[in-house]
This record gives sequence, C-alpha cells and structure tokens, in this order.
Amino acid sequence: MSELFLSVDGGQSGTVAVVAHADGTILGVGRGGPIRHHEEPDAERFVRQGLSSAISEAMSDAQGHGTVAVCCLAMTGSAGIADRVVRELVAAERYITLENDIFAALASGTGGGGGVGLISGTGTVALAKTRTGEHIIRGGWGWMLGDEGGGFWIAMEALKAAARDIDGTGAPTVLTRTLPGILGQQDLREVYNIVTGQRLDRTAIAALTTTVVRIAEAGDGVAAGILDSAARHLAKLVLATVAAAPFLTPDERVIVACGGVLNPGGWVVSRVTEHLAESAPGFRMIAPAVPPVIGAYYLALAEVGNPVGSGLMAHVTDQVRSLPVLTAKTPIAAPDQPKEIADVQQPR
Repeated sequence: MSELFLSVDGGQSGTVAVVAHADGTILGVGRGGPIRHHEEPDAERFVRQGLSSAISEAMSDAQGHGTVAVCCLAMTGSAGIADRVVRELVAAERYITLENDIFAALASGTGGGGGVGLISGTGTVALAKTRTGEHIIRGGWGWMLGDEGGGFWIAMEALKAAARDIDGTGAPTVLTRTLPGILGQQDLREVYNIVTGQRLDRTAIAALTTTVVRIAEAGDGVAAGILDSAARHLAKLVLATVAAAPFLTPDERVIVACGGVLNPGGWVVSRVTEHLAESAPGFRMIAPAVPPVIGAYYLALAEVGNPVGSGLMAHVTDQVRSLPVLTAKTPIAAPDQPKEIADVQQPR
C-alpha cells in the first residue's frame, strides 16, 4: 500500500484537512469547525469536533489508498489538545504538531523554504524562518492582548466607531446603520447585548470585516481609516519580525501573506505592500497559490525527506484551483453552544 500524508490546519475560522500521496495527488479534503485556545471554555470540545469532522471527511475519500506515514498539525491554538485528539483519531507512523500555524502559512508560499510569513485572519501572527529551521515569531497575542490588524480587531474597531457616531463623539459613518443588520439586530444596543453577553461567536464578529471593506470602498472615511490603521499595524509587525531576523539570507527575503484580511488585491494587503515597499525594499511580498493546509502537507513531506520541487507544487496548485472546498473563504460554523451557556505586485 502507498504512503499517505495527512495535513490539518486548525484556525479560528475553521479546520481543514487534506490527505495526499507523496507525488502531490490529493485524495481527500475535509472541513470542520473552528478551534479555540486551550484556556477558553469548551476548548477541547471545539478541537475535538473540528478535527473529527475534517479528518473523517478527508480520510473517507482516501480509504483503500494506503496508510498514513505522517500527520502534520498546524494549529492556531490548543496544540496540546489537538495532538492528543489526533492520535486517537488517526493511526500514523509519525505525528508532527507545529509550534504555530504560521509555519504552514509560510510553507504554502515557499514549499518549506525560508522567508517571512504573515497571517491576518481572525487574528495576526508573523514568522521569520530559514530553510535550516532557525526562526522567530512575533505577534500571535490573541484578541485580548493584540491581534491588531486582524479581522476581529477590524470588526471591533468598526463597532466602536459606530458607538462613537451614535454618541456624537466620533465622525458619522455608514457603519452605524449597516453593521447591526448584518448581525441580525435592530440597532447597535442590541449588538452590544449579544457581544457582551458572549452570544456571538468571535468568528462571526470577524466576518464583519468584509462589510467594513465594502463600506470603505464606497467612500466612507471612517471605515477607510480603520483599514488603513490595520495595514499600518500589520506592516509594523512585519518590520519588527524582519528586524529580529538578521539570519535571513538574501534569497529568503520574501513575505508570504495569508489570511482573509490579506486577500490578493484587497484594500489592506495593497496598503501593507505599499508600506513595506518603502520600509523594506529588499523584500518582495507574495500571495501563495495554495492555502496553509497545503503548506502543512509540504512540511509533512519534508519530515521524511521527500523533496518539494516546483513540479510537485505546480501539480498540487492545479488541483487546489479545482477544489472549492480548499479555496472558499467562508468561515465554518462553530459547534452548537451548550444550553447553559497570486503575487501581490509592488507599487510602481
């Protein structure tokens, strides 16, 4: 029987699993719910449901094709819980639990080589890593202490701006009359009640970012200011990461931008690119053609000495483009609560 490689990317917007052969042929893909950090209520339930759904769906499509040689986990949180759970779910010859999902994000653009990775999804984190493994991580402090420039931060800044508009302490903005309806509420006071009552999942709040972008593109200055501020925060995070990584070689001066906030051609990534073109001109910024779960697959291959060359990466990329389940940006629903509770071009 052939060797299989199982990769899993678990984040605050959902969990994705991929099973593939060593030659890059994808056999199965599965999706599950979001992951929560280990100190949060119900963290194990979120992790178990997310992993179980994603892995079982992916493995069902790969039945009879071989046994799992390597299982690689890239988690935004609860890595210890996830490692224990995945060993119950899957029999593999080797298990890898990455220190942070940013490693998989970087690998999705470099095939496992060195460079700088930047994620801005629900939260934010950055990594500088050499091809030999030397690395530093910056950011990743979570919604209470950091994550500036991430989707949750953008959404909360928009809600705060709407509150200031109502009070007359801030500028008028279309956000005020638009955001409550997006969340299914009559007004911002009702939004306040469901947010402070923790009856709204963090992923659902972060999803407001797409509305903030739409309103900014329509000419709303307040929304535009929030997105520009997010871009400045993300650029500062990258610059701090680069400054702490003098070990990067000239051919590792590439920035791989991942996450829903950094969609290619979008408002935020365009402005981050502008900032970095001025402040870090020796680096080029790219948007990977495949999602981070494929980066985890590349790292799984490398773990057993399988080369990740341009031919294999092209083969994988062609398949990803034809698999909507891997290209969809829609967040995956969280489990039910208990009743008691392409290249980004440099500016020319």
